[in-house]
Amino acid sequence: MRLAEDLVDEPGTLLIIGPSKAKVTGGSPRTATRADWPDELLRAREELLPRSAVDDRTQLPAWQRYHGHFYRHVGDALPDAAASGRLLILSGGYGVARADEPIACYDRKLHLRDWPPGTLEAALQYEVQRLGARRVLGFVSRSADYAKLLRRVPWEVDATLVTVDFHGGGAQVEVPKRLAHAFAAVWRREPERIPPGIVTEPLS
Repeated sequence: MRLAEDLVDEPGTLLIIGPSKAKVTGGSPRTATRADWPDELLRAREELLPRSAVDDRTQLPAWQRYHGHFYRHVGDALPDAAASGRLLILSGGYGVARADEPIACYDRKLHLRDWPPGTLEAALQYEVQRLGARRVLGFVSRSADYAKLLRRVPWEVDATLVTVDFHGGGAQVEVPKRLAHAFAAVWRREPERIPPGIVTEPLS
């Protein structure tokens, strides 16, 4: 598969990334705008966020809220992808968020058991249909619940998980760093910059 050359086609590819534990605090004052998501997702968020150390006095676009290793190494590919309207971020507190969607600061890792069965899968399918996407490309760690979620979705379009085959010390730094470099290389269509250890897994 020619990853960087074939899979990011304007506007047909929906990109999905994970969050990070490290977050940027502060932001703009909270607004009461209701996000355009299925009611099941919004209700599940309302139940879970109060149990997620949320500080909802301020909000930031989701892509600006996170500050972990992926976000520190991805460079200007991230704001460019966010501006395209085709980037989703999986989240322990929000489930699924669009990159430009205002979110509060919170502290919760994604555990699939926290969410009603089928809720997150339906939200991902909703976004595919809303955008008319022809492909889905997810960049997450292969063993975390983020990858498990992507594997559970009954995709009706071509879907691929991009992950890292890494063995050795420092995985908590090296895996998100390599995913960030892979994401940037794919976004810029620079296959020669995809780092070693990147593997793809068909999801559909």
